Order: sequence, then structure tokens, then C-alpha cells
Amino acid sequence: MPTQTGYGYVKGATEITKFTDLPIPEPGPSQILLKIEAAGLCLSDPHTLIGGPIAPKPPKPMPTKFVMGHEIAGSIHKVGSELANSPQYKVGGRFALQINQGCGACKSCRAGDDGNCTESYQAYGLNEDGGFQQFLLVRNLRTLIPIPDNVSFAEAAVAVDSVLTPFHAIQKVKHKIKPSSKVLVQGCGGLGLNAIQILKQYNCHIVATDLKPDIETIAKGYGAREFYTDLNKSKHEPMSFDIIFDFVGIQQSVDISNTFVKRKGTVSQTGLGRYKFKMPNYTFAYREVEVYYNFGGSSAETMECLEWISKGWIKPNVQFVDFDNLPQAMQDLTNNKVRGRVVFRPNHKASKL
Repeated sequence: MPTQTGYGYVKGATEITKFTDLPIPEPGPSQILLKIEAAGLCLSDPHTLIGGPIAPKPPKPMPTKFVMGHEIAGSIHKVGSELANSPQYKVGGRFALQINQGCGACKSCRAGDDGNCTESYQAYGLNEDGGFQQFLLVRNLRTLIPIPDNVSFAEAAVAVDSVLTPFHAIQKVKHKIKPSSKVLVQGCGGLGLNAIQILKQYNCHIVATDLKPDIETIAKGYGAREFYTDLNKSKHEPMSFDIIFDFVGIQQSVDISNTFVKRKGTVSQTGLGRYKFKMPNYTFAYREVEVYYNFGGSSAETMECLEWISKGWIKPNVQFVDFDNLPQAMQDLTNNKVRGRVVFRPNHKASKL
């Protein structure tokens, strides 16, 4: 059987493991083999190495080894015998992959909320094989999301998480966003920069913060009216923001939200910088602050994200890194040296388009 190279999780290892002899599987009758054209790097990847994978639904055991990478886009390389004459799944067809393996039958899936499937806790690259390899066997065809013709593989790959996650968070509170709203975006990494572009479509006043001063030009170019490395030293008064989106998720960012959110304001918590932090329970209570938590999104929202990219409303900030340099790129991401979103092309050596 032919083999391929990949990177992934091995129980007990403290760093990502390189696999040099992964089998390239043959698709079963109703399966496809996807050639990985782009795979994005996310902060959830080093978090998985540190904290372990997402727990599968019992009785499925915890995985001890799998290929990582959950932001995936590719082209159909082979199809199973039952799909040979399907116009929907032709060789060369371009698809992104919904990260979670929605079952399609549970109450959540039937309501269109397949991002919160109650029957399947499986997720590409987070507890089963993902995109940090050259070819991926796709068993659940529901996870295939068609890519618009004018959207690149790299843009499609990051759309399934780096764009989807802030998009999902914003959709939950969009009824609160008005042109007069003052909105704070904490953290201008991959998610935060996309959030700014999404929020720009609502014509609100966007203030962005990040510890890295060199992000200011990009953030303002994407739609932020103001940028600060320290909001406490800005002209903004405490309790003056209508909505705060926290894409950092550490105690300091929670404290900023506590200081600057209005009475009856909204805090949208998305960043996973720390496993735990203290929420200001009393002050949020007497000020009647609404707090939303967010994780991923639905396949319908993924399709809408791709449509927004197709229309030019969102332009993901991606940089290409050679696949062989994946371990170093992960270290750079962990050490806050990455700007935008790193994308690998496992079937190409060159770092250029």
C-alpha cells in the first residue's frame, strides 16, 4: 500500500509527531479520498497536544494517535464504487470540510444546528485523522462543503474555523448591533481580524486591541476605526462599550471586558487562551451583562462564510509555510510570532501560490 507523510498527536508526546509511513487508504463504496490542497494551523492544535483530544462519545475510546489539522480544503482524488456516476462527487471537485461529524439525524442536526450534534463528538484533526497529511479518507459525506469557484483552497480551509467561529459568534448577537453601537474586538489574531471584517458589514464603530503594535495597520485596513495596545490608556471611559468580543480568553481580557462593558451590555467570549479564568459574577449580575460563549458553528454558516469570501466581504489574512516546517510554525504560533493564519499545502513544497 502506498504511504504518505503527516503530523499528529501521539499520547504521551509533548510535541507534534511526524509520521512518514501513513497508509493512503482506498475509499470504500460510499467514501471519497480527498487530496489535501490546504490545511490551516490553529491555536487549538498546540492546545490539543497539551490538554489532549476532544473526548469521543462512549463507548468509542479516547484516541492515542491521529493526524491533526482541522482546517481542511481539498480536491476529490478518488471516489468509491457507489459514487462513480454521481454528479455531486466528481474527481477534481473542490470541497472544504466541516470539522465536526454531524450525524444528520439527531434533534440538533435536524434543526440545522449540526455544529452541536448530540450523537457524534468526532472532529477532523481534534480526535480523528485530519488535514496535516497528503490524502484524507472522507467517510461522512455530510462534512463536504462545496467551494465557490472564486474562493481559493487556502481561503476555504481557514473559513471552516478562523472565519466560521467569529461569524457564528457575531450571528448570535447581530440583532444587538446598530450603526451607533460601539464594539470592542479584543485580539487581532486569525479570528479577531476576520471578526473585524464581518462586523464592518454592520456599519458599527469598531475598536480593536492587540498587544502587537504592528497589527494596527491590518486591523484598520479591515475596518477598525481605532486600535490600541492598552485600552486602559485610551480615551474610552469605563462601561462605554455596547458589545465586546473577546478572542483572547485570558484573565486580563476578561478584566478588560468587566471594566469597559456597559450596563445591560454584551460580552461574547470565544478566545481559549486559558482553560480557566474568573468571571466577575457579581458585577456582571448587577449590571445585567449578557455573556455568550461560542465554539465553531454549523455547516449552513460555513457555506455562508464561503459566500461572504466569494463576494469579497471577507479576505482571510493567510501566509503559506512549507509543510516540512510545520513543527516550527506551531512553535511560532505558541510563542505569539504569527500574524494572521498559517496555511500548509501538504502536496506542494513551494510556499507560494
